[in-house]
Amino acid sequence: MTFEEAVRNCPAIADALQPGLQALRHTDKSYITCAKPRLLSGSVDLDSTLSAELPNASRWDYGVGVRCPQTDDKVIWVEIHPASSTSEIKSVLAKLKWLKDWLAENAPELFARSGDYVWVASGAVAFPASSPQRRQLAAAGLQFAGRRYEIQTT
Repeated sequence: MTFEEAVRNCPAIADALQPGLQALRHTDKSYITCAKPRLLSGSVDLDSTLSAELPNASRWDYGVGVRCPQTDDKVIWVEIHPASSTSEIKSVLAKLKWLKDWLAENAPELFARSGDYVWVASGAVAFPASSPQRRQLAAAGLQFAGRRYEIQTT
């Protein structure tokens, strides 16, 4: 199944699908790149799309579909969030929990295709690579990308 088909099968976000990385808000475009954008099958801005329906939820930012030869598309889930304080970790982990719960209930086809969960820092980073906080993120299945994230398509 393609990313597009899985998104279209979820009524809450069916109309939010954009080609390539076009779902990224203007302020976030500089944080995410892809060397082979033709291998992206689209993107969705979950945060903006679900803000009216779920105004108080800890919404995740984006889902990006990546074409995988000889298998279903995979989805990279990207959160662009400050990392200027270790207290932000709790917030991003709450967003990750929200995302997984929301996907399981509302978009199981997307959940089944989940690849990486990635946090991209929108500013200074308060915890170094060898810190316990980074180990905490890794243990939760969350990749911390720092200030930029290059989507791998191979």
